[in-house]
Amino acid sequence: MIKSQREAFGRRERNKKIFNYSIIAVVAVAIIYGGYAMLKPEGPSEHDDLAKCLSAQGVTMYGTEWCTYCQAQKREFGSSFKYVTYINCDVNPDACKAAGVEGYPAWAMPDGTLLSGVQDLAVLAERAGCTV
Repeated sequence: MIKSQREAFGRRERNKKIFNYSIIAVVAVAIIYGGYAMLKPEGPSEHDDLAKCLSAQGVTMYGTEWCTYCQAQKREFGSSFKYVTYINCDVNPDACKAAGVEGYPAWAMPDGTLLSGVQDLAVLAERAGCTV
């Protein structure tokens, strides 16, 4: 009887070790995957060239962080928006006033015109002499 109890105890201890090592392995894989996902290099986005061209041509978007239309316009560019020249009118109201911005978003074009509202990327490209 004592022998069978010792064997049962040994099996339980072995099962605990296997379970603990399994948990450690799953956590390690999750950490490695998470680190890779955070550190992997991001390739060029779909609208990088357009966003860079708009900025090079002197196009500026005026908006605010709370403006839902501004957020929609930013989403159209995706991660390429980082290349767009952007003025936050809550942070820099004088620049927005000087540009004649009355609503958001507003796009100052190279010819001096101001486009109001969310703009199709093709329209912005055409007005600035860029390609989509």
